[in-house]
Amino acid sequence: MTNKDRKLERGILLFLGLLFTAYGIVVIWQQSFIAIDGLRYFGFADDGLITLRYGWNLAHGEGLVWNAGERIEGITNTLWALQSSLLALFLEKRFLPVGMVVSAIGWLLFTAWVFRKIVRVVHPSSEDGKMAVVMGCIAFVLPLSYSPLVEWGLRGMETSMQAGLIAAGVWAFLSAKGRPAYLGAVMLGLACVTRPDCVVPAGIIYGFRCLAILLKKHSWKHLAMELAPFVGILAVLCLFRLNYYGSVAPNTYILKVHGMPLLERIRLNGFGYIAPFMTITLPLILAVAVSLLMRPRFEKFLLAALPGTILVYTVYVGGDAFDNWRFLAPYIPYAFLVLLLDLPHVFAAVHKHFPDDSLGRLRRNGSYVLAAILFFIFGRPSLIEGYAHRLLHAQQADIENVNTAIWLNQVCKPSASVGVFYAGSVPFYTDFYAYDFLGKSDKYIAQLEPDMSGAVAWAGRMSVPGHNKYDLRYSILEKKPTYVQGVKWGRDDIRKEATELYQPVPISFSTWTPQKSQESILIRKDSPDVDWDAVSEKSSN
Repeated sequence: MTNKDRKLERGILLFLGLLFTAYGIVVIWQQSFIAIDGLRYFGFADDGLITLRYGWNLAHGEGLVWNAGERIEGITNTLWALQSSLLALFLEKRFLPVGMVVSAIGWLLFTAWVFRKIVRVVHPSSEDGKMAVVMGCIAFVLPLSYSPLVEWGLRGMETSMQAGLIAAGVWAFLSAKGRPAYLGAVMLGLACVTRPDCVVPAGIIYGFRCLAILLKKHSWKHLAMELAPFVGILAVLCLFRLNYYGSVAPNTYILKVHGMPLLERIRLNGFGYIAPFMTITLPLILAVAVSLLMRPRFEKFLLAALPGTILVYTVYVGGDAFDNWRFLAPYIPYAFLVLLLDLPHVFAAVHKHFPDDSLGRLRRNGSYVLAAILFFIFGRPSLIEGYAHRLLHAQQADIENVNTAIWLNQVCKPSASVGVFYAGSVPFYTDFYAYDFLGKSDKYIAQLEPDMSGAVAWAGRMSVPGHNKYDLRYSILEKKPTYVQGVKWGRDDIRKEATELYQPVPISFSTWTPQKSQESILIRKDSPDVDWDAVSEKSSN
C-alpha cells in the first residue's frame, strides 16, 4: 500500500467515524425527554439501569449490589458495571446514562477499527493497495451497519463492550500466527467478565488453535502459555463471585435456566426466538455456506464459526426476553466479513467479464454499486427500522418509569421501598430498597419453577426467560413494599387482596403497569414511609 493509499484510507475512516459519532450524539439527544421535575433525562434500556444501580452503589461505598447490604448478583455484565462505577465517581446520577452511551459509541468505533485490522491480517495490503483500501473501509463499516448491534449499544447494554473485546481477541489470535497470543487471551478473558456466554466464542477460538496445532501452524507449548492468562482471569472472576456472592453462577443464570428442562427450553422458547432471525438471515447463511465451499480458508471457517456457535447457544438457553437478537448481535458481522474476503475474486471476475471500454467500465461500475447495495441490505433487519424508528425517539416506558421515580422521591421518605417488574429505572432513580418481582435480584424467585403454561408469552416465546418466575403473594402481600408497580402478572392476580393493602393515588402523568399505562400509583395505605401531606398536595394539583 502506497502513502497515497494510506492517506486516502485514513481520510475515509475519519469521515466515517465522525459520521457515526454524530449519529450517536443525535440518538442521545432524540432519546432524551423533559421529566415532571423540569429536568432533562436520557433514555437508557431498563435492564441497563439495573447494571448502573450496581455500579452507582459500588462507587458510593455500598458495594457491587442492587440493595445495600444484600449480596445477590442480579447482573451478568460485571465489567460493564465496573465501568459504570468508574464514571459514577465523576457524574451525577442523571448524566451517568449519557456517559455510558458515549462510551458505547467509543466501543462500537473500536470494534469497527479492529474489524479493519482483521482484514489487514487475513488480506495483506501488499497484495493490492487500492483493494486493501476498499476492503479496510468496508470492514470498518460492517459492525456499524448492523442495526441490532448499534441499537443494543446505544440503548446502554454491554453489547458494545462485548463486541469490542471479542473483535480484539479474534484479531490478536489471527495476528499471532505461530506465537502465543497473550493479548488475545486477555481480551477473551475480559469479554467473559463482560458476559459469561463469551466463553462460547472463546472456546471456538481455542478449538481452532488446537486445529492449527494439528496442521503444524501452532504448538502445544504456545497454546498452554496463552491459555494461562485466559484461565487466570476466569479463575479470579469465579473466586470473586464465590467469595462475594456465595455462588460462581450469577442469580440471573439460575433465574433463566433452573427448573426448565432442556428440551422444553428449546421447544417453547429457543426455536420461537430464532425463527424470525432465520427468516431474515437465510440469504446470508446460504451465501456464507457457498463462500466456504467455493473458497475454503482456515480464517474464514473461524470467522463463520463465531456466529454459528452462538446461534446454537442461543437456542440452547431458550433465547432472550427481548427482540432484535441481543445475544447474536456482536457476532453476525463476522458472517459478512467472510463474504468480504471474497471481494478481490468478485472484482477480478467482474473486470474479466466486461471489456475495457467506456460501456464496459460503466457496466462494471454499475455491477460494483449493485453488489455493494446487496451486501449492505440482505440478511439484515430493516435499516430504517433499526436506525430511525427504534433509536430516534424517546421510549414511552422510559418516560413513564423515570417520572414515577421522580414522583416517589418527592413523596416518600428514605425508609420507603419499591416493588417493580421493570427493575431498572425506578430503583436506579430513587435509591429506595427494591423488590424485584421477576427475580433477577431475588434468590427465592430465581429458584422457583418456571411458568410454562403460556401465561407469560410473547414474540414466539411461550415461557419468556427471566420473566416466567414470580410469586406476587410473596413479593407484595408478604414483603409489603411502599410502592408497587402492579398486582397482576402471568397467572398471579392479587388485585382483590391488594385493595386491602394499597390505594391508588391519582397522578398528573402516565405510569407503567403490566396491563397498560395508567394515571394512578399504588401506595401502601397509611404507610409511615410516605409524606401524605405531599401526596395530598400533588393529588390536588
